[in-house]
Amino acid sequence: MSETPGVPRLDPGERLSPQIARLIRELIMTGEATGHAKLRTEHLAARFGVSATPVREALMSLHGEGLVSFQPGRGFRVVPMTRQDLLDLYDAQAYFAGELTVRAATRLTDQDLETLHRMQADLIRALEQGDGQASETIEIGLHRVINMASDAPKLRWLLKSTTRYAPFRSWSRVAHWAAAAPEDHLLVLRALERRSPATAGAAMTAHIHNVADLLADHLAEQGVLSETGTEADGRMRRHLAGLPGRPGPDPGGNASHPG
Repeated sequence: MSETPGVPRLDPGERLSPQIARLIRELIMTGEATGHAKLRTEHLAARFGVSATPVREALMSLHGEGLVSFQPGRGFRVVPMTRQDLLDLYDAQAYFAGELTVRAATRLTDQDLETLHRMQADLIRALEQGDGQASETIEIGLHRVINMASDAPKLRWLLKSTTRYAPFRSWSRVAHWAAAAPEDHLLVLRALERRSPATAGAAMTAHIHNVADLLADHLAEQGVLSETGTEADGRMRRHLAGLPGRPGPDPGGNASHPG
């Protein structure tokens, strides 16, 4: 397939319909296709540079997942996603990511830990430089190192199966993520250094819940969610105060931060 400006590259070695389904999920998650919006097969086919057949197959697959609705004669429409829908997906992710971290805590090598600390430093540097793409790539890589060390392929598969339903990659655009991610990672890394499975798992679970709240606020502001998100600032402070190893809120109700 020849490349056309604006047309995403598709892997010729993979079936088209799963790739198209991923692209449509991303349209929904970025707010380009909002709740109740009609998804026209011919428009999507032209956009992705494919025939109508894999698009129809992809839409039927998404219909089975509950992301789109289908009525004969009326076609496909985006099913509105609520804040609770999103948080339910991230609850599942938090459980699997936390359990993978528990398993990894006693299996990570000293070299793995050095790699994680180097990636943490690279993440902070990328965030300070405003390099969103690099920071997102490093974030994914850091989690992958932990997950691969778990020696739990079925758990990794379950985690991956939950992430595909909410395929969001533009974390650098989410308010407060740049502050929350390094803070959360530091607590995870400290627990991993101590070889403390329970503490590391709890810190990872809290991290996923935190970024899920931030993402829900972001998507609500973008009109992706059918409910209005609440302000993230206070929730992030409460979250940080409640993480393992962090001091509690001060008498004024704000989380205290180490100097």
